[in-house]
Amino acid sequence: MPLVETQDLLDRKFDVCFTHADVNGNGILEQADVLALAARVATYLGEPMGSPKTQKLFQTFEHFWTHVQAKMDVDNDGQVTPEEWRNGLKSFAEDSEAYKSAFHPLAKAIFTICDRDDNGFLEQSEFAKFHQAFGCKAANSQLAFQKLDSNGNGQLTVDELLIAWQEYYTSSDQNAGGNWLYGDVWDNTVVVGSKTR
Repeated sequence: MPLVETQDLLDRKFDVCFTHADVNGNGILEQADVLALAARVATYLGEPMGSPKTQKLFQTFEHFWTHVQAKMDVDNDGQVTPEEWRNGLKSFAEDSEAYKSAFHPLAKAIFTICDRDDNGFLEQSEFAKFHQAFGCKAANSQLAFQKLDSNGNGQLTVDELLIAWQEYYTSSDQNAGGNWLYGDVWDNTVVVGSKTR
């Protein structure tokens, strides 16, 4: 990763995430995008729509959207623009309790649905399915897993992912492991407005 101003790093991470969440690629986030992303996650992981894991995933995505809309949708039009997204995520980065309330349940629900064998760990193949749903390239998924698997045991725990998740959305430290949550954040194919799928 090249040396950059720390704010550029945070903005870049926010932009990558926006592109993942903008499922229909129209340049704004809406509740429909959030629910479509939840459906994509369940589908890519082969989880039935009516299962408890999928129902929990939809509940947490809806909970997440409630927080996002309250914090970011400043004109109350039911849509979040890239600028509102960036500004809102910056405010989450400054308020750890608000961040935890919005993001931790989502991260845990995603971990649970990804943990196909319910052994409390994610293997690279399970992690890759989550990344496919988010539109990540296979090479970036493999890179992310390697970077986040700090002890090299071939597994990720929910605590490792929660730390990575928080670092990704809140840390301007260029050496933070969580910067690699979606692989190379400077990959030039992952930008706002460009479909990654």
